Amino acid sequence: MQKTFDPLTAVHYQPSDTGLEWVKDSEIAIDLDSPLDSLKILTPNVVKLSAGGYRMYYTGYGPARTVESSNGYILSAYSEDANTWIKEPGVRVDVHAPHASQRTLCPDVIPLSDGRWRMYFEARSGVGTSNVLSAVSEDGIEWQPETGIRIGDGDWSYGSPRCIYFEDSGRIRYRLYFHHYSEPMASGLDARNHIVSAVSDDGLNFEFEPGVRIPQENEHEAYAVYAPEVLHLGDGSYRMYYSGWSEEPIHGRIFSAVSKDGLDWVKDESIRLDIGGPYDHIHCSEPCLIDLLDGRWRMFYEACDKDRQWRILSASSGV
Repeated sequence: MQKTFDPLTAVHYQPSDTGLEWVKDSEIAIDLDSPLDSLKILTPNVVKLSAGGYRMYYTGYGPARTVESSNGYILSAYSEDANTWIKEPGVRVDVHAPHASQRTLCPDVIPLSDGRWRMYFEARSGVGTSNVLSAVSEDGIEWQPETGIRIGDGDWSYGSPRCIYFEDSGRIRYRLYFHHYSEPMASGLDARNHIVSAVSDDGLNFEFEPGVRIPQENEHEAYAVYAPEVLHLGDGSYRMYYSGWSEEPIHGRIFSAVSKDGLDWVKDESIRLDIGGPYDHIHCSEPCLIDLLDGRWRMFYEACDKDRQWRILSASSGV
């Protein structure tokens, strides 16, 4: 019997709080070892597959890029256990006109009620601001960009999207979290490089929600806050992991916050995942989280070493 699609638990959901304690895993999750991504690897997003296993979508950049002027596109890898990853051939979402001719990055993939997948992603062309676009797929491998801009106004740059389903007065809606950056990019606690949100009835046409979800507030966030990973918990509350970058020197770290309604967030004290390892000496950011077969959780994140090489690493929770 086919399982009934429950949007509230289909993606970005955990029955219990994943908590605050994380231990870095020793192995590299996705390394710089193929022609499509040997120059840079960024922005992981992992989904569980109904047939079993996991698929990671991520941004890559390498000498085998199909468009010479591009500086990033979305790739994928498959794993049966979220430990060993096998890169899948080809590009999932390449650069394309008119709004993504330079770069596609920061994928977030959600299942749809009709069995398809939708990907929200950040995109930039040669001039102007960055926007949030979307694409759809029947199988998670071949993707077709959808017409139009999901989030963008020409004044601010938007990106690093995460989309959750939520219930509003008895109906299911979409809430998209994303960063809101000054353009051209400026830093400092008055730059308003915050995390904000928008809602939609169809997943395509979004309206901004008033206020700020996660503001810049301290020295670790003086450059920007961005890349929210939002989890809807079994008790109806929410947990967010997000990136905060300091200004001088620029370092990226991972922080967390909690919310009862997905709108008003209270930041947790201290750092969830700090820099300092051999592969994340300068930055650890862009968190994404998935539950493992043994009952633990794993957080994947982009990492930058002292030689400015970017890879995807992971950290795991206790049982």
